[in-house]
Amino acid sequence: MQHNRRQVLGLAIAAGLAPALGVNSAFAQSQDWPRRAIKVVVPYPPGGTADIMGRMVALKLGKAFPKISVFVENISGGATVPGAMALMRDPADGHTLLMASDNTLNINHWLLKNPRYDADKDFTPVTVLNTYPHWLIVNANGPYKSFDDLVKAMRAKPGKLSISVNTIGGAAYLALDSWRRENGLDFAIVPYRGSAPAVTDLIGGVIDGHVDVVGSSIAHARSGRVAPVVIMRSQGLKEFPNAVTQNESDPKALTVRSNQSVLVRSGTPDAIVNKLYEILKSASTEDDYVKTIDTLSIESVLTEPAKAKAFILSETKRYGVLVEKSGLEKQ
Repeated sequence: MQHNRRQVLGLAIAAGLAPALGVNSAFAQSQDWPRRAIKVVVPYPPGGTADIMGRMVALKLGKAFPKISVFVENISGGATVPGAMALMRDPADGHTLLMASDNTLNINHWLLKNPRYDADKDFTPVTVLNTYPHWLIVNANGPYKSFDDLVKAMRAKPGKLSISVNTIGGAAYLALDSWRRENGLDFAIVPYRGSAPAVTDLIGGVIDGHVDVVGSSIAHARSGRVAPVVIMRSQGLKEFPNAVTQNESDPKALTVRSNQSVLVRSGTPDAIVNKLYEILKSASTEDDYVKTIDTLSIESVLTEPAKAKAFILSETKRYGVLVEKSGLEKQ
């Protein structure tokens, strides 16, 4: 009986210590991190806004851990699924990060029959890093000199004008589709594989307008080859005062709310997630980071992990409504 009592007591003590041991184990793991190279996965080709910000994240992590190799791996295509799966294949230990847009985090859930991951469950956000301001640009030497010119032409020639986007079903496509329905407009939405070929065709007169992330086509606007006619949010851009803004609370307005987040695989210890967040938050005040943000005309957000998680969950629901109204079928 005495032996049994000691055994029961030992089990009870072990059970009581288990949570504390788990916490201590996670703490020890975070103290030992990073133990090897850190990989930042960018699910887009080199050179775009996401890639530039991914390299900035890698640069700041490299500065924080000078003895550790930090590198960017571009895994593009496949609606960002290959990039997302690269994160899923690696351990949940904070040594692999993913730069994720709304497509990866919210839209694929509604548009892909088998995305092979559940972003709301499989990923933990370190932060919502930045927003992506969008604009509608036209050929600077074309017939449309303002947003009103373009809308009047759409009404005068239903079905004749075309506006391009960088991907079908993305944030820009869903925004254009919603605006088209809300205002009874009739024009074609033409998907391209990225900004570069779309802008080339815009300059060549093949399409009438292009919706793009500001940072991806700002060099063409600065050179005078394209002209932004509308900034797709309430806040304008000082550099382009002739581009009108849109009221983000008006359902009939042409607006896009698009974000880029930094993720790790779910199961990564909270201490590591918080450490990553603090590094990026501190880096966001440094001169080169601020200059990059200004050059790309994007906005730094740096939402803390818990708030980022809640925001991303709400965005998944919002995009679900837009996808349903668009009539797009799962692929």
